[in-house]
Amino acid sequence: MLKECSRKPPVRQAAWAILTVAALSWNLLLALHSGDARSQPAQHPESISERTLSRLLLIAGTRAGNRLIAVGDQGYAIYSDDQAKSWKRGVTSNQGNPSRRAMLTAVTFVDDKRGWACGHDGQIIATQDGGATWIEQRYKPEDKQPLFALRFSDPEHGIAIGAYGLFLETADAGKTWTPRAITQDDKHFYAIAGDDKGRLAIAAEAGTLLVSGDSGKTWETVASPYKGSFFGLVATADNALLAFGLRGNVFKSGDFGKTWTAAKTDSATTLQGGARLADGELVLVGSAGTVISSRDNGTTFRKLPAQKAVTWSTVLPTDTGALLLGESGVVRFSP
Repeated sequence: MLKECSRKPPVRQAAWAILTVAALSWNLLLALHSGDARSQPAQHPESISERTLSRLLLIAGTRAGNRLIAVGDQGYAIYSDDQAKSWKRGVTSNQGNPSRRAMLTAVTFVDDKRGWACGHDGQIIATQDGGATWIEQRYKPEDKQPLFALRFSDPEHGIAIGAYGLFLETADAGKTWTPRAITQDDKHFYAIAGDDKGRLAIAAEAGTLLVSGDSGKTWETVASPYKGSFFGLVATADNALLAFGLRGNVFKSGDFGKTWTAAKTDSATTLQGGARLADGELVLVGSAGTVISSRDNGTTFRKLPAQKAVTWSTVLPTDTGALLLGESGVVRFSP
């Protein structure tokens, strides 16, 4: 995921190496195959074959009403209207340059029509029809700062975060994105989460955790329970916050970042992403086919049998369960 960041400060080489190896393995997997997974985007949404879907590297997913959305390598933004039985690829208009195929790393929607995705080359794209078509809002390959996460509090106000402390904000639905420094250093920002009270949290490398109590106007770095990198944040059913990352570490905060307690996971594998399912179950995933689950709001986790020996990027809840997204495209979650 981070292969496009070329500057690697020595203090971060360990965390960087882990993610770089994963990124190289993902791209190698796709490079070994030929055919439609590398083809140019179509001019209108096209159905995706099961063969293509099984070869896609998908990084992030969300819901737009009843529609499922997933994004990943080669600029793929795909959607399903039948609970993942079939998928179509959305069309992206890249300012007249169809050759842009930057990896997309995050996607979010504010309703069933309006959404945004971001990724490498500092790219941000937006949709107003539920992911069938996308328009490019930002593209900054010369900055060498990929984006890893974004969040909108309403249709106008959003935040996107990424490498080397990149923090962007918009107040006009993404027509303009303004950079702002929220820390004194340049640590990579990997995940952002929030609640309906205007509280926000950012998970970053080297154990960095930042919180805001005013919808992102001001930020403070809080004491971290761990010096390893955090790659994800998930809210629990009891209004707590989970932060997770390297070596299977998961920490829970009931006061939105002020204090943290380690969760019992019985796993030492890096965790990349996760989600809370409709019934409150928490599912986190990572490398080597790792899938762990919690039914006590993140206090303890049990390790589940690997669906496949691949790296999973995240979990996408559905009406009937969940999907695992990663190196093998989309796989149904079977606890």
